[in-house]
Amino acid sequence: MKYIKPILLAAAMISSGVEATNHVLHNLKISFIRTVGNYSAGTTFDNTIELHFSTPLQWPAGSSCTSTGRVMIDAANQHMISAAYLAYTSDLNVTINADDTLPIRAGACE
Repeated sequence: MKYIKPILLAAAMISSGVEATNHVLHNLKISFIRTVGNYSAGTTFDNTIELHFSTPLQWPAGSSCTSTGRVMIDAANQHMISAAYLAYTSDLNVTINADDTLPIRAGACE
């Protein structure tokens, strides 16, 4: 009985069929930040912040992310927006983690 928990845990870890759709890109410089959206129409651009970068983004083959110049942040993620503005005003490089299972806005991942 005492071996059941470790065996179940190991089986769950080995058999998990979760495929990662996150794309991590390092050492990016934010060139400007833009707020976009038609706030009354209910489109995918509502409450969106765009981060534009000084160098083109290199997405892996097969990614749904096609925009090489920007990523999006939903305005509900205020902690991420604050961090982006802090990095921008401090002239710091950032690492982004884009997920192509979240809404794609004109080829740009969130």
